[in-house]
Amino acid sequence: MQVGTISKLFHDKEYGKINADIGEELHFHKDCLWEIPFAELMEGQEVEFEIQSSYKGRLAFHIRPYIKKDHQNDIEEIEYDLNSLYCSYD
Repeated sequence: MQVGTISKLFHDKEYGKINADIGEELHFHKDCLWEIPFAELMEGQEVEFEIQSSYKGRLAFHIRPYIKKDHQNDIEEIEYDLNSLYCSYD
C-alpha cells in the first residue's frame, strides 16, 4: 500500500487527485474507495491506496483512510470489544 494526501476533490464529477508520498499525482474515482464514502473525504486527508495502470495513466484504487501504525492496536482492540458485544447471545 502507498500513502498520500488528497489534494483536490471534484464533487460534481465524483473524482479526485492524490499526491502520493512517492512524488506522483494520481487520479481516482469514487468507485475506487474502500471503507469511506466519497462525501466524507476532505482535501488534506491522508489515505492509503494501491496503484494500477490504465489507458489514462496510473490511477489510485482501494483507497481508504490512513491509520498511523502506532494507533493500529487501539483500533483492533475497539473492534474486538464491539464484536464481543454483538456476539454474546447467551
